Amino acid sequence: MPANELHFSSDFKDIITYCKENKLFLGAGNPNADILIIRKEAAIDMEKNKEQHETEYLDNVDQWEQNIQNNTQFEDVDCWFSLKPTFNPLYPYKGQRNVIESSPIKGKKRGEKGTSRTWRFYQKLIDAIYHDDVESSHINFHEYSFISELNQITAPYANKIPKKDRLVSIEKRKPLFEENFFQQFPIVIVAAGHYIRDFDINLCKLFKVEYDEQASKEFSEGLKNNWINVHYNRKGESPKLLIHTNQLSVNIEKELIKRLGEITKKSVLEQVILGKKLTNK
Repeated sequence: MPANELHFSSDFKDIITYCKENKLFLGAGNPNADILIIRKEAAIDMEKNKEQHETEYLDNVDQWEQNIQNNTQFEDVDCWFSLKPTFNPLYPYKGQRNVIESSPIKGKKRGEKGTSRTWRFYQKLIDAIYHDDVESSHINFHEYSFISELNQITAPYANKIPKKDRLVSIEKRKPLFEENFFQQFPIVIVAAGHYIRDFDINLCKLFKVEYDEQASKEFSEGLKNNWINVHYNRKGESPKLLIHTNQLSVNIEKELIKRLGEITKKSVLEQVILGKKLTNK
Protein backbone atom coordinates (compact mmCIF):
# COMPACT_ATOMS: atom_id res chain seq x y z
CA MET A 1 0.00 0.00 0.00
CA PRO A 2 1.40 3.46 -0.83
CA ALA A 3 3.00 5.26 2.09
CA ASN A 4 1.81 8.70 3.20
CA GLU A 5 5.24 10.03 2.30
CA LEU A 6 7.73 8.45 -0.06
CA HIS A 7 11.24 7.84 1.16
CA PHE A 8 14.19 6.87 -0.95
CA SER A 9 16.07 4.16 0.93
CA SER A 10 19.80 3.53 0.89
CA ASP A 11 19.11 0.32 -1.08
CA PHE A 12 17.29 2.36 -3.70
CA LYS A 13 20.12 4.87 -3.93
CA ASP A 14 22.56 1.99 -4.26
CA ILE A 15 20.59 0.41 -7.11
CA ILE A 16 20.59 3.74 -8.95
CA THR A 17 24.37 3.85 -8.68
CA TYR A 18 24.56 0.23 -9.87
CA CYS A 19 22.35 0.99 -12.90
CA LYS A 20 24.33 4.09 -13.77
CA GLU A 21 27.65 2.25 -13.63
CA ASN A 22 26.33 -0.66 -15.72
CA LYS A 23 24.13 1.37 -18.08
CA LEU A 24 20.95 -0.42 -17.04
CA PHE A 25 17.32 0.63 -17.03
CA LEU A 26 15.90 0.59 -13.49
CA GLY A 27 12.12 0.85 -13.64
CA ALA A 28 9.07 2.88 -12.70
CA GLY A 29 6.54 3.23 -9.92
CA ASN A 30 6.68 3.27 -6.14
CA PRO A 31 10.09 2.21 -4.75
CA ASN A 32 8.42 1.73 -1.34
CA ALA A 33 5.75 -0.65 -2.67
CA ASP A 34 5.23 -4.23 -1.48
CA ILE A 35 4.70 -5.51 -5.02
CA LEU A 36 7.35 -5.84 -7.73
CA ILE A 37 6.10 -6.56 -11.25
CA ILE A 38 8.65 -7.85 -13.75
CA ARG A 39 7.65 -8.02 -17.40
CA LYS A 40 9.36 -9.02 -20.65
CA GLU A 41 10.19 -5.64 -22.21
CA ALA A 42 8.50 -2.41 -23.15
CA ALA A 43 6.70 -2.09 -26.49
CA ILE A 44 8.51 1.03 -27.69
CA ASP A 45 9.78 1.32 -31.26
CA MET A 46 13.31 2.68 -30.79
CA GLU A 47 13.51 3.91 -34.38
CA LYS A 48 10.08 5.45 -34.93
CA ASN A 49 9.74 6.72 -31.35
CA LYS A 50 13.28 7.81 -30.50
CA GLU A 51 12.11 10.62 -28.23
CA GLN A 52 9.86 8.31 -26.22
CA HIS A 53 12.65 5.75 -25.90
CA GLU A 54 15.11 8.38 -24.74
CA THR A 55 12.64 9.87 -22.25
CA GLU A 56 11.38 6.61 -20.74
CA TYR A 57 14.54 4.50 -20.92
CA LEU A 58 17.80 6.32 -21.55
CA ASP A 59 16.96 9.07 -19.06
CA ASN A 60 15.45 6.74 -16.46
CA VAL A 61 18.30 6.75 -13.93
CA ASP A 62 18.92 10.49 -14.25
CA GLN A 63 15.22 11.11 -13.60
CA TRP A 64 15.35 9.00 -10.43
CA GLU A 65 18.39 10.95 -9.25
CA GLN A 66 16.40 14.16 -9.68
CA ASN A 67 13.49 12.68 -7.74
CA ILE A 68 15.80 11.87 -4.85
CA GLN A 69 17.42 15.30 -4.94
CA ASN A 70 14.00 17.00 -4.94
CA ASN A 71 12.32 14.48 -2.60
CA THR A 72 9.59 14.16 -5.23
CA GLN A 73 6.23 12.85 -4.03
CA PHE A 74 3.31 11.49 -6.06
CA GLU A 75 1.45 14.79 -5.80
CA ASP A 76 4.45 16.64 -7.23
CA VAL A 77 4.30 14.78 -10.56
CA ASP A 78 2.63 16.65 -13.41
CA CYS A 79 -0.62 15.39 -14.83
CA TRP A 80 0.26 14.14 -18.31
CA PHE A 81 -2.59 16.13 -19.80
CA SER A 82 -1.50 19.48 -18.41
CA LEU A 83 -0.08 22.10 -20.78
CA LYS A 84 3.61 21.15 -20.46
CA PRO A 85 3.92 17.86 -18.60
CA THR A 86 7.29 16.40 -17.64
CA PHE A 87 7.67 12.62 -17.79
CA ASN A 88 8.52 11.08 -14.43
CA PRO A 89 9.18 7.36 -13.75
CA LEU A 90 7.65 7.74 -10.30
CA TYR A 91 4.22 8.15 -11.92
CA PRO A 92 4.38 7.76 -15.73
CA TYR A 93 1.54 9.36 -17.68
CA LYS A 94 -0.25 10.38 -14.51
CA GLY A 95 -3.93 11.13 -15.08
CA GLN A 96 -4.70 8.47 -17.68
CA ARG A 97 -8.27 7.24 -17.65
CA ASN A 98 -8.84 3.57 -16.93
CA VAL A 99 -10.00 2.78 -20.46
CA ILE A 100 -8.13 1.46 -23.48
CA GLU A 101 -7.16 4.17 -25.93
CA SER A 102 -7.32 2.89 -29.48
CA SER A 103 -5.75 4.17 -32.67
CA PRO A 104 -7.95 6.54 -34.70
CA ILE A 105 -10.31 4.81 -37.12
CA LYS A 106 -11.76 7.10 -39.77
CA GLY A 107 -10.51 10.04 -37.75
CA LYS A 108 -12.23 8.89 -34.56
CA LYS A 109 -10.30 7.74 -31.49
CA ARG A 110 -11.88 5.67 -28.73
CA GLY A 111 -10.89 5.97 -25.10
CA GLU A 112 -9.31 9.41 -25.33
CA LYS A 113 -6.80 10.07 -22.54
CA GLY A 114 -6.89 6.35 -21.82
CA THR A 115 -4.18 3.74 -21.53
CA SER A 116 -2.80 0.55 -23.10
CA ARG A 117 -4.30 -2.91 -22.79
CA THR A 118 -1.37 -4.08 -20.65
CA TRP A 119 -1.61 -1.18 -18.21
CA ARG A 120 -5.34 -1.76 -17.89
CA PHE A 121 -4.63 -5.36 -16.85
CA TYR A 122 -2.13 -4.10 -14.25
CA GLN A 123 -4.80 -1.75 -12.96
CA LYS A 124 -7.35 -4.57 -12.75
CA LEU A 125 -4.88 -6.55 -10.67
CA ILE A 126 -4.17 -3.66 -8.29
CA ASP A 127 -7.90 -2.94 -7.98
CA ALA A 128 -8.48 -6.60 -7.08
CA ILE A 129 -5.78 -6.47 -4.40
CA TYR A 130 -6.26 -3.06 -2.81
CA HIS A 131 -9.69 -1.76 -3.86
CA ASP A 132 -11.95 -4.78 -3.28
CA ASP A 133 -12.28 -5.23 -7.04
CA VAL A 134 -13.84 -1.77 -7.44
CA GLU A 135 -12.58 -0.38 -10.75
CA SER A 136 -10.55 2.81 -10.40
CA SER A 137 -11.52 5.65 -12.69
CA HIS A 138 -7.88 6.44 -13.47
CA ILE A 139 -4.63 4.49 -13.75
CA ASN A 140 -2.95 4.48 -10.33
CA PHE A 141 -1.14 1.14 -10.15
CA HIS A 142 2.20 2.96 -10.02
CA GLU A 143 1.33 4.05 -6.49
CA TYR A 144 1.09 0.41 -5.40
CA SER A 145 3.86 -1.34 -7.32
CA PHE A 146 7.31 -1.01 -8.83
CA ILE A 147 7.81 -2.30 -12.37
CA SER A 148 10.95 -3.41 -14.17
CA GLU A 149 11.93 -5.47 -17.24
CA LEU A 150 13.82 -8.68 -17.94
CA ASN A 151 15.06 -7.22 -21.22
CA GLN A 152 15.78 -3.53 -21.79
CA ILE A 153 15.82 -3.67 -25.59
CA THR A 154 12.43 -2.32 -26.57
CA ALA A 155 10.35 -3.00 -29.67
CA PRO A 156 6.68 -2.78 -30.69
CA TYR A 157 6.59 -6.60 -30.92
CA ALA A 158 8.81 -9.23 -29.31
CA ASN A 159 9.66 -10.86 -32.66
CA LYS A 160 11.28 -7.61 -33.79
CA ILE A 161 14.15 -8.19 -31.34
CA PRO A 162 16.81 -10.71 -32.44
CA LYS A 163 16.90 -13.58 -29.95
CA LYS A 164 20.67 -13.24 -29.51
CA ASP A 165 20.37 -9.54 -28.60
CA ARG A 166 17.56 -10.24 -26.16
CA LEU A 167 19.58 -13.00 -24.50
CA VAL A 168 22.57 -10.69 -24.03
CA SER A 169 20.35 -8.03 -22.46
CA ILE A 170 18.65 -10.52 -20.12
CA GLU A 171 21.97 -12.00 -19.00
CA LYS A 172 23.33 -8.53 -18.29
CA ARG A 173 20.26 -7.70 -16.19
CA LYS A 174 20.10 -10.87 -14.09
CA PRO A 175 22.60 -9.58 -11.47
CA LEU A 176 20.47 -6.43 -11.15
CA PHE A 177 17.65 -8.43 -9.58
CA GLU A 178 20.06 -9.96 -7.05
CA GLU A 179 20.69 -6.53 -5.54
CA ASN A 180 19.11 -5.69 -2.16
CA PHE A 181 16.52 -3.29 -3.57
CA PHE A 182 14.87 -5.97 -5.70
CA GLN A 183 15.32 -8.74 -3.13
CA GLN A 184 13.40 -6.83 -0.44
CA PHE A 185 10.00 -6.98 -2.18
CA PRO A 186 7.75 -9.48 -0.34
CA ILE A 187 5.60 -10.03 -3.44
CA VAL A 188 7.06 -10.52 -6.92
CA ILE A 189 4.89 -11.02 -9.99
CA VAL A 190 6.81 -12.13 -13.07
CA ALA A 191 4.35 -11.55 -15.92
CA ALA A 192 6.68 -12.72 -18.67
CA GLY A 193 5.12 -15.88 -20.06
CA HIS A 194 7.59 -18.40 -21.49
CA TYR A 195 10.55 -16.01 -21.40
CA ILE A 196 11.57 -17.81 -18.22
CA ARG A 197 11.87 -21.13 -20.05
CA ASP A 198 13.14 -19.77 -23.36
CA PHE A 199 15.98 -17.75 -21.81
CA ASP A 200 16.90 -20.10 -18.98
CA ILE A 201 15.94 -17.76 -16.14
CA ASN A 202 16.07 -19.61 -12.83
CA LEU A 203 13.54 -17.72 -10.72
CA CYS A 204 14.13 -19.96 -7.71
CA LYS A 205 17.83 -19.17 -7.67
CA LEU A 206 17.40 -15.52 -8.61
CA PHE A 207 14.87 -14.72 -5.86
CA LYS A 208 15.71 -17.47 -3.35
CA VAL A 209 12.30 -19.13 -3.50
CA GLU A 210 10.99 -22.69 -3.95
CA TYR A 211 8.45 -23.81 -6.55
CA ASP A 212 5.20 -25.17 -5.08
CA GLU A 213 3.97 -27.67 -7.66
CA GLN A 214 0.76 -28.63 -5.85
CA ALA A 215 -0.33 -25.04 -5.23
CA SER A 216 0.49 -24.12 -8.83
CA LYS A 217 -1.74 -26.93 -10.13
CA GLU A 218 -4.58 -25.86 -7.86
CA PHE A 219 -4.35 -22.19 -8.80
CA SER A 220 -4.13 -23.02 -12.52
CA GLU A 221 -6.97 -25.56 -12.56
CA GLY A 222 -9.78 -24.58 -14.92
CA LEU A 223 -7.81 -21.89 -16.72
CA LYS A 224 -7.93 -22.53 -20.47
CA ASN A 225 -4.88 -20.77 -21.89
CA ASN A 226 -3.44 -19.15 -18.79
CA TRP A 227 -1.49 -20.52 -15.83
CA ILE A 228 -0.10 -19.57 -12.43
CA ASN A 229 3.17 -20.86 -11.03
CA VAL A 230 3.69 -20.00 -7.38
CA HIS A 231 6.93 -19.97 -5.43
CA TYR A 232 7.55 -19.31 -1.76
CA ASN A 233 10.34 -18.55 0.64
CA ARG A 234 9.04 -19.27 4.13
CA LYS A 235 12.39 -19.18 5.85
CA GLY A 236 14.06 -16.49 7.91
CA GLU A 237 12.91 -12.95 8.53
CA SER A 238 11.90 -12.07 4.97
CA PRO A 239 9.38 -14.60 3.61
CA LYS A 240 8.42 -14.05 0.00
CA LEU A 241 5.75 -14.93 -2.55
CA LEU A 242 6.73 -15.09 -6.22
CA ILE A 243 4.14 -15.63 -8.96
CA HIS A 244 5.14 -16.48 -12.51
CA THR A 245 2.34 -16.11 -15.02
CA ASN A 246 1.36 -15.08 -18.54
CA GLN A 247 2.34 -11.78 -20.07
CA LEU A 248 -0.54 -9.48 -19.16
CA SER A 249 -1.30 -8.16 -22.62
CA VAL A 250 -3.56 -10.30 -24.82
CA ASN A 251 -5.62 -13.47 -24.41
CA ILE A 252 -5.85 -12.96 -20.67
CA GLU A 253 -8.79 -14.63 -18.98
CA LYS A 254 -10.85 -12.70 -16.45
CA GLU A 255 -10.44 -15.60 -14.05
CA LEU A 256 -6.64 -15.27 -14.18
CA ILE A 257 -6.74 -11.69 -12.89
CA LYS A 258 -9.24 -12.73 -10.22
CA ARG A 259 -7.00 -15.53 -8.96
CA LEU A 260 -3.84 -13.45 -9.09
CA GLY A 261 -5.67 -10.83 -7.05
CA GLU A 262 -6.83 -13.35 -4.47
CA ILE A 263 -3.38 -14.93 -4.01
CA THR A 264 -1.62 -11.59 -3.75
CA LYS A 265 -4.27 -9.95 -1.58
CA LYS A 266 -3.89 -12.71 0.99
CA SER A 267 -0.18 -11.98 1.23
CA VAL A 268 -0.76 -8.23 1.50
CA LEU A 269 -3.31 -8.70 4.30
CA GLU A 270 -0.95 -11.00 6.19
CA GLN A 271 1.72 -8.35 5.93
CA VAL A 272 -0.58 -5.60 7.26
CA ILE A 273 -2.03 -7.68 10.09
CA LEU A 274 1.28 -9.07 11.27
CA GLY A 275 3.24 -5.89 10.72
CA LYS A 276 5.92 -7.57 8.64
CA LYS A 277 6.42 -8.82 5.11
CA LEU A 278 4.86 -12.25 4.55
CA THR A 279 3.84 -14.57 7.37
CA ASN A 280 5.63 -17.87 7.89
CA LYS A 281 3.36 -20.89 7.57
